[in-house]
Amino acid sequence: MLKHGGNLAEAAAKCGIPEDQWLDLSTGLNPIHWEIKGSIPAKYLAQLPYPDTDLLNAATDYYGTSQLLPVPGSQAAIQLIPQLRKTSSVAIPVPGYEEHIYHWRKNGHKVTPYNPNYDDLLEFIQREQPATVLVINPNNPTGHIYTKDELLTVLRTVESYDGLLIIDEAFIDTRPEHSLSTVSSDSLIILRSLGKFFGLAGIRVGFVIANQQWRDEIESALGPWAVSGPSQWIATQCLKDVTWQHHAKKSLQALSKQQFEFLSEVFTEISQGIGSSDYFNTLCLPEKTAVEIHNHFAQHGVLIRKIDLAEGESLLRFGLCADEKSMSFFQRVASNYRNFET
Repeated sequence: MLKHGGNLAEAAAKCGIPEDQWLDLSTGLNPIHWEIKGSIPAKYLAQLPYPDTDLLNAATDYYGTSQLLPVPGSQAAIQLIPQLRKTSSVAIPVPGYEEHIYHWRKNGHKVTPYNPNYDDLLEFIQREQPATVLVINPNNPTGHIYTKDELLTVLRTVESYDGLLIIDEAFIDTRPEHSLSTVSSDSLIILRSLGKFFGLAGIRVGFVIANQQWRDEIESALGPWAVSGPSQWIATQCLKDVTWQHHAKKSLQALSKQQFEFLSEVFTEISQGIGSSDYFNTLCLPEKTAVEIHNHFAQHGVLIRKIDLAEGESLLRFGLCADEKSMSFFQRVASNYRNFET
């Protein structure tokens, strides 16, 4: 089982700091989550949770397509699709969300990695013609983003040899102009998540956007009642809350810009580059330096995500602070490291 961010219990035990005293910047979730208004109707607690019509209608409006299948978080689809796909070659971004490469390899597929920051994806696909192409857009943890036009060109290339393009759009809600959610193709599967933008990772709701055959296969593999009744109701309400969505986009972009500028100023001399998205910012560092910075933050009760790369390099991903108080504390801890280091 792979390690992920957000494990405060592990961090608390390791550092001797109670869980409620941590500033958790390790997940990349919206730190200002959507809040429930009112109580959950009793029927969503008492009845078996078949796919809810209200949820499907709200999701259709939000994503701009009716080719939707609710799933218990996009993670469920990440685990299932490699099991449903005939063993073959798959192109996967590295660095990228590690659950993808883990499950494709676990199910016997031949993985051909590409670097989203440096490789020409279209040229790579034309040369290798992998049966499956995975794109994480924007990439987690580097923040690299492909435009819609770039991905449409990739899709047409994959269609030309009957391949499959899977796009993980878990972090794209703030940049919907780059989403392919409204595009219909038998060679396309899109994964969406409510956990990141809405900050609701705990309800475990996501969507697969694909043709009917793929949706049927995934639904059959999941089994009945995959998404709980309360989760379906909560998902419906947040997908309908257009006013909150508008404010959240602006808030995330402003928070990320503020953090990016601070990290650029404080760590520019020791970092090998900074990746950015509307949910997190990522430093590329020598592995030894990354360990030192990670430990420094942990000793002060700030949890960040360290991702090891090949050849002695690591990434440090910083999630966003929810308010000025948290941001001030984060900046103080970071500045203390640089003062000590210099």
